[in-house]
Amino acid sequence: MKLVTCSSSRAAERRPSSGYTAYFIAACVLDFNRAIALVVITCVVLFFFVYDLLVARFAKHIKHFFKPLGQCLEKNRKWMKWVFVALAFIGLIAWLAVDTAKRPTQLISFGGVCMFVILLFIASKHHRAVSWRAVIWGLGLEFVLGIFIIRTEPGYQAFKFLGDQIQALPIVVFFSCVMSILYYVGLMQYIILKISWILQVTMGTTATETLSVAGNIFVGQTEAPLLVRPYLPHMTKSELHAVMTGGFGTIAGSVMGAYISFGIDASSIIAASVMAAPCALALSKLVYPETEESKYKSKDGVRIEKGEERTILEAASNGASTCVSLVANIAANLIAFMALLEFINKAFSWLGGMVNYPELTLQERSEVITTFALCGFANISSIGIMLGGLSTMALERKGDMAKVVVRALMTGACVSFVNACIAGILFTSRDSVDCRQFFGGTEAFGNKTYHLYVCCQDIFGSTVNANGTLSFLNDWETVANATTAFWNCCSFYNKTVCTAEQWI
Repeated sequence: MKLVTCSSSRAAERRPSSGYTAYFIAACVLDFNRAIALVVITCVVLFFFVYDLLVARFAKHIKHFFKPLGQCLEKNRKWMKWVFVALAFIGLIAWLAVDTAKRPTQLISFGGVCMFVILLFIASKHHRAVSWRAVIWGLGLEFVLGIFIIRTEPGYQAFKFLGDQIQALPIVVFFSCVMSILYYVGLMQYIILKISWILQVTMGTTATETLSVAGNIFVGQTEAPLLVRPYLPHMTKSELHAVMTGGFGTIAGSVMGAYISFGIDASSIIAASVMAAPCALALSKLVYPETEESKYKSKDGVRIEKGEERTILEAASNGASTCVSLVANIAANLIAFMALLEFINKAFSWLGGMVNYPELTLQERSEVITTFALCGFANISSIGIMLGGLSTMALERKGDMAKVVVRALMTGACVSFVNACIAGILFTSRDSVDCRQFFGGTEAFGNKTYHLYVCCQDIFGSTVNANGTLSFLNDWETVANATTAFWNCCSFYNKTVCTAEQWI
């Protein structure tokens, strides 16, 4: 009887995996291009599943097998380190020379990265203690992530897929609710642990600060430190600085969703949040290097607790209710940002008109770079939020937190700027749209999308008020539905050209 029960349980365990395998194969066979995002996600999950399985069963054997190699690497670490740095530097220069040959303006963004690194080193608390391993690996990981997300088809499709799914949902409530559920079941803790493991192994940072920064990809500046709350009282000042920098340099998942709902390109803002994690650790260790002995150099003693909710429905309800206070703050910031962007566009258009180029505005590349630059919480009001949140978790360290918070704020702002520079180096327009055909489709005005934003800006810039009569330029006069498209755009975007006074 026991044998039958065991066999039945094993068969039940195989059914979900067999079903998913069949589904995965069918998706790839029917349309592989459509299934690229699924392939990427599956490969990542399989990698960590196999890794955990090997470590759990053969950890001692693996360590014993690779012990001679480890000893050899340790013995020759100094010269191998410099060889690796030299090869990486030569490879970077060669890649930049080839990649920017036809787009030399992208070198401006590379100069921006160098400028920020130099300025932050000058402002460093302990110049001689800077861990260049953390800095180089952090920026390198950010660069590799950027190449994967922005340049490769699998990465681009995976993040575009995530953005498309998010756009079709009530954004803020959805994100907050899902994050709360994932924390309740423990899945989010698992994902954060894996991301932090990669950062810790490559950059040499401690477990606690890495966990907190990795958590900032998904949650806000006061929620992420909850992952390491029991360890905050014993963290070094450098680790506290890293925790704060991670909060200032990234945005919460719910806020990310709200930005997307206001028309910000979804794939760009998701990519910016992911890329900001290694950058935050790198720049944090550049500005405030470690000079104390940390107690958390190994991840073995660090455990992540689950949420306090007792049921999955309670977790979903709490997640949905906590997002309500975000909406007004998000809306105010976005209104200010959109108004500022419109002012800059008008100023550029006026300046361009002086040399017969009135179309001069912030185009797609500049908008993507701006999205990366604004993907953070580095503002003055966040100082109070950060100190208030962290001090309640470790009241005895409030004095140390107050000493490093301003430096962390400036570093967090630079994280977003360096992120934008990396995006500027890598960005190439691959998703152009024919606005005439786009407005002719039935789903053009279904949701706020990036294509809708671009096409509405195009028709706004081609609209002329001739004695109170609506007319169009730049081939829009031949489009039959131009007037309808114009007023539909006005219902989505509050442009001055749409106001009634302009047409009296």
